[in-house]
Formats: sequence, C-alpha cells, structure tokens
Amino acid sequence: MQVNVQTKTPVNSKRNPYMTLFGSWAAWLFDALDAGVFGFVILAVAKTFSVSLADVVSTVAWFLLATGIGGYFLGNISDRIGRKKTILLSVFAYGSGTLLCGIADSVTELNIYRFVVGIAVGGLWSAAAALVSEVWRPESRAKAISFMQTGWSGGNLLAAIFAWNILNPQDPESWRNLFMYASIPAFATLLFVAFFVKESPVWLANRDYIKQNSSKTGLGEIFKPQHLKVTILALSVSILGMLGYWIIFTFAPTFLQNILKIRIDQAPVFLIWTGIGAMVGYIVYGYLAEKAGRRIAFAVFFIGMAIMVPVFTYTTSHMPLTDGKLVLTGINVVTLGIISALLGFFTGYFSGFGAWYSELFPTSIRSTAAGFCFNFGRVGAIAGIKLVPVLIPLIGFPITMSLAALAYLGAALLVFTLRETKGVELTSGN
Repeated sequence: MQVNVQTKTPVNSKRNPYMTLFGSWAAWLFDALDAGVFGFVILAVAKTFSVSLADVVSTVAWFLLATGIGGYFLGNISDRIGRKKTILLSVFAYGSGTLLCGIADSVTELNIYRFVVGIAVGGLWSAAAALVSEVWRPESRAKAISFMQTGWSGGNLLAAIFAWNILNPQDPESWRNLFMYASIPAFATLLFVAFFVKESPVWLANRDYIKQNSSKTGLGEIFKPQHLKVTILALSVSILGMLGYWIIFTFAPTFLQNILKIRIDQAPVFLIWTGIGAMVGYIVYGYLAEKAGRRIAFAVFFIGMAIMVPVFTYTTSHMPLTDGKLVLTGINVVTLGIISALLGFFTGYFSGFGAWYSELFPTSIRSTAAGFCFNFGRVGAIAGIKLVPVLIPLIGFPITMSLAALAYLGAALLVFTLRETKGVELTSGN
C-alpha cells in the first residue's frame, strides 16, 4: 500500500516552479500558435484545393477529435513515463505537424497533418497542467495555471500577428508560408524544456506506486465507479465550454470576411484584441478562483460569454458599410476592438480547467483524467462546428454564431454539480 506522504518542491530548487511554469507556458503558447493559424486560412485552403467550406471544416473536426485522443492517451503516458517527457514528445509533434501542413497537396493530407497537431495539443495540455499543478502550492496553484493558460491567448494573438504579416491577398498560396513560419518556435521551445524544466517531484514520489500498481493507472481507471461520476460531469462542463468557444473562434475570421467583406489579411487585426482581452481574463479568473472558489469563477465567466457572444455578433452585423464593405475608420476599429477584447476576456474560464481537474483526481490518474475530461470536450464541439455550415443558409451567420450562448448558459449551471476544491493539497498519496 502506498503511504500518503505530502511531497513538496525541494528547498534547494526555488527556481524550479518558475522555470517549470515558464517552460509549460512557452510550450502552450506555441502550441496555441500552431493550433490557431488554421482559422485564418479556411477560405484560402478551400480555394487552393477547389473544395467547399464544409470540406475544410472537416479538417477542423479531425483536429478536435485528435485533441481528445491525444489528451486521453498521452495523458495516460504522462502518468506512466512522466510529465516532462510527454511535454517534449508533444512539442516535437505539433511543430513537425504544422511544418508539414505547409506542403500538403490535398485536403486529405492536410487532415492527417492537422490530426498530428491535434494529438500533440491534447497531450501537451494534459502533461503541462498536471506538472504545474503538482509543483505549485494550493494557495497559488490557480494563479499559476492561469498564467500558463495565458499561453493559449498569447498563441492566438501570435497567430493573428503572423497571419496579418504573412498572408497576402494577392498570393492565394501564402497560407503555406504561414504554417511553415509558425512551426519554427516549437523547436526552440523543445530545447528550453529539455534543458531547463524539471520533472514533477510529486510524480517522482509516486513512480514506484505506478510501477507496482499498473492496473490502477490504466486508461479505463477513470471510468471505475469511484471516479465515473466526476469524470462524466467534468467532461460535460468541458463539452459545453468548448462547444461555444470553437463555434465562435473557428468561424470568427470567416464571419468578419463574410459580414463585413474585409480582406483575409485584415481579419486578424480585430482578433488581436480578442487575444489581448483573453490574456487579461485568464489572470483575473485565477485571482477570482483563489478568492471565491473554482465553481463561482467558472459560472461568472460562462455567464459573461453567454452575454458577449450575441453582443459581438449583433454589433458587427449592424456596423455601417461603405460600398458593401467595412471601411477601417477610427470608430470602426475601436468598436470592433472593444467588443473583441470583451469577448476574449470572458474566455478566461479556460485557465480554470487545469487546476480544478487536477484537484479532482489522484496522482496516478491525474493527467489521464484531466486530459480526457478537458480535451474530449473539443470532440463534443465537433457537432457544433459541423452544424454551423448547415445552419448559416437557413437562419443566417449572426444567429448561427449566437447559438453558442446557449452552451455557455448550460455550462454555468453544470459547474455546481462538481465539488469545490479550493485549497486542496496535491500529494503523492492516492
């Protein structure tokens, strides 16, 4: 039987938590960059391969499916071989997959490469969330995870900046360059993690238990009676939160191009504000979760999203056009900037999943469970993004996008079915 011993970060390694947090943040930042660039090239890819919007959306569906698979399987690998090794594997995979997207010769090839990126996205989050949660103390864990999660909004911001500078409306093949350049930072991050990030002391203390009780760390352990209820409820919260998010942020660039008739290289300008707002939102969420608890913080941000989604779609669809398109006057840029930043701010709830899900499960299945519940939420979102192209001709683009608010309202209610874990100590005990 394993002794329930609390494991703390070694006293002589005061820099370890900060180096671990920075390395995890950087890995997540460039992971998000590689994940986010695709939203800016959907129409360009469709034109290159002479396919419909629905065909290219299928690539997004494959990506989301892969994140669930990666989060589950690589999460389990993280519980078995360690957090750091899994992070290294994931970073290499998403960098390589993104690079290959730039030379794809068909939508089928693109699906394969984006599937690889998706596997890595899911696996990276599972290992990084567990690593940071195990290294940081309870009173600062939510804030640390919140900082790590700013890497996602920062990565989306970088994706917008890359797209703004690399995409060329006069060159229909410029989307290939976007993928190639976006892959480069991943390999620099790989070296940093390899040399400067240390393995979790909690996982190391639990390593012998894992070796001696491999049957209790299997993929099916999270579905055992003692964990099943929490697994299902946590997964349900993720599905609703992801459903709303991926509907909005998969189609936001296309929405702006369709409704406002702006160019492919202009859409990223407005979404830069979304990234800035999200970075602030992630940090604010962390402080709110430490003060008011995980459930209250989630509910506040989910309700905020339920309000901001229709505000964003209504405001943009009613902006005055000149000769059928939006003119980039000062007032138009400010208006879009403000509503985009507010929309991004309330996506700060993403910084809560890592700490909360890590606190809900024991060390031997922590990465497996958190990875499954968080990343398979994206799999549930597939239904939403596949439905969008079907609904747009029937009820219009703005109303279709606004339906995401219903998912957020459901998520706000569902968070109260899970237990509050504020202040929970993570140890090597199970």
